[in-house]
Amino acid sequence: MIIVDSREKKNAHILRYFDKNGIDYKIKKMDVADYQTEGRDKLVIDRKQNLDELATNLTNPQDKGRFWREVRRAYKSGIKMIVLCEHDKGIKSIPDVVNWNSKYSTVTGRVLQEKIYQCHISYGVEFLFCDKSETAAKIIELLGGVSDDK
Repeated sequence: MIIVDSREKKNAHILRYFDKNGIDYKIKKMDVADYQTEGRDKLVIDRKQNLDELATNLTNPQDKGRFWREVRRAYKSGIKMIVLCEHDKGIKSIPDVVNWNSKYSTVTGRVLQEKIYQCHISYGVEFLFCDKSETAAKIIELLGGVSDDK
């Protein structure tokens, strides 16, 4: 069973996929990230809607404190955090981020890439990218599938 954080926003496309494919899930408040498999609390996925949201989380003074606290909480608890960013415009890996330009922010692709690497190197956070249409399947894949052997 998948646990979905109750504060996760704009995830109807993910929940529809779970429903359509018979993936059991429950919604509850999570201390770290947005998705995990029940009973397996050492791997979590934090979904970002796009690079703008990720840039805000990593660089905006009003927002970055919350994100970095969550990253540190995961690290101190021995939890592997994967940030799964929905971004379909040629962004498939961290090196691709350098070419990104935001319509909404002054953060450059190079600055965002540096912050991603800082988070990865300092706290072991893995950053992956996918198209929005692939997010739910990718969550299931990353969590190692869903097993009933609890």
